[in-house]
Amino acid sequence: MGYKQLLDIAKFMSETVRLVAYARYYKSLSINGLHYKHQVDGSAAIAICRPNHTTHHEATTFLMSQLHDNKIGISTVGGHAKNLKKFLDFFMVWGLEDELEKIHLIPVKKGGTFPLEVILFGFADYLKCIPSGFKPFSELKGRSHSIEWALLKNIPLNKHALAEGNLLPVIRSSFNKLKRADWCEYQQGALGPIIYTACAYLEFLRDRTKRYEQLPIEQIPRKQIRDSNSLVSATAGSRVRIVFDVDYIAGDSGTEGPSGGGTQSVTPVDRSKVLSETDANSFFKMLNSYEDAQDLLLFTFLRYFGLRPGEASAIQIDPSTIPANLYLYHQAREEIAASLGVRLQHVKERGLNGNWVLETGWKTKASQRSVPLISHKAKDPYTGEQIRFPTQEEFTDLLYWALVQRRDLMSHYSGEDHGYLFVSRSNNSRGKPISEKGVYSKYNKIANKLFKHTSGQVDIRSFYPHTFRHLFATSLLLRYRRPIEEISKWLGHSSIAITINTYIHWIPDSNADTEKGEVSHMGKEYKRQADISEQVLIRGE
Repeated sequence: MGYKQLLDIAKFMSETVRLVAYARYYKSLSINGLHYKHQVDGSAAIAICRPNHTTHHEATTFLMSQLHDNKIGISTVGGHAKNLKKFLDFFMVWGLEDELEKIHLIPVKKGGTFPLEVILFGFADYLKCIPSGFKPFSELKGRSHSIEWALLKNIPLNKHALAEGNLLPVIRSSFNKLKRADWCEYQQGALGPIIYTACAYLEFLRDRTKRYEQLPIEQIPRKQIRDSNSLVSATAGSRVRIVFDVDYIAGDSGTEGPSGGGTQSVTPVDRSKVLSETDANSFFKMLNSYEDAQDLLLFTFLRYFGLRPGEASAIQIDPSTIPANLYLYHQAREEIAASLGVRLQHVKERGLNGNWVLETGWKTKASQRSVPLISHKAKDPYTGEQIRFPTQEEFTDLLYWALVQRRDLMSHYSGEDHGYLFVSRSNNSRGKPISEKGVYSKYNKIANKLFKHTSGQVDIRSFYPHTFRHLFATSLLLRYRRPIEEISKWLGHSSIAITINTYIHWIPDSNADTEKGEVSHMGKEYKRQADISEQVLIRGE
């Protein structure tokens, strides 16, 4: 095996088909041990050893450079060693170490796939096939894990890889909630650091060795990030750094890289966590079109654009594009549609994209997106009622009155116009931008008001503003039957896998959804997917 064979499998666009093919290859291998980390207890003496107990010189030198040149602690270097051991195992089972020396000679056609990129994506898939936290075990006392690694005859695979994906990937969480199980046993965010070590090692080989000096390291995907928390940035402003795009590499394999430091897996949203259309309508009826114009527009963004509360509070407009005389109703509405700029714009397009389009400027690359106000009608499958999103004209009217109220509130603000669309109505902060916490406070006040107004008949006090985002996603899935790829993009998810795992209870696959969210339904769905994958593999597609 080698790079060509790896590429043949990597070409599979379907993740399930690709992982099944990889798993079959790994199951068929008979090996003579894997690499292991060797460290003298209580010291900084650390090395990577091959299965034959010889020192892997390049890998060990890389660890030493991290320890001495980069001044990294021995515990962190130990983490690099564990990550690098996995990468070297992957290289060994595919016979890539010798090919790496001449991989720069492999011709890449225009629009083709780069060698190093394919290797890293294949490594991400390999990580999905192996168990997390696996340690060899021996009944003989005194035998170390190092020796056990060197004695392995088969690649350790997780249960999904061993069953070639035929296991029912549905489990119940510790809270007894139904969720979709992934091939990967690593927690969300765990693959990023492993892939980063692999990228750093390849860069080290190119920069510090004669043998690999032609390694095309520029083929590894990279991205820009801004340093805004350092002492230098406080005086000289934020600076841009170019780093390995491990999010993209891990995400391309259907797994997620680091996202805000979180490591929690995605928990599916069940029906009890999403507002009904009826309750949402009751909430909106508590808002006066004129006195509560800003709040009405704010929650319209949450419900019909699927924004996160923090994203909605951060919407900016260009103050210079607001009509000078807002009180001339018809003229001002026309000017708003013609000139309002920055994040919210009126574009001259018809159909699905609509006219009003919001461009978010949120924290991550994936969440920086354009979300249109769609203009489709649908029927609620539960009540049979005709439902729809606001029309372009209705939204323009909501925006107009929100801008009128904004101008009144900004007249109490002494500073220069900050450009935020939503501003505070509180006496001590009137005219200042609202915060994400402020969105939650507004929701709680309205929910309490609705509870009292209906004498407790409508109680949505246990929900949060974020539930309007769930209503947006589930409505598009179940009522409007929009493709999951579109919804994932509009939600700003970094991969479709997150969208599927979050809303798996709501994804329709037929006209009858009575079983949706039940184990029997999910079993049928995954069996159908497994059958399709099996046929594709048989045909060699």
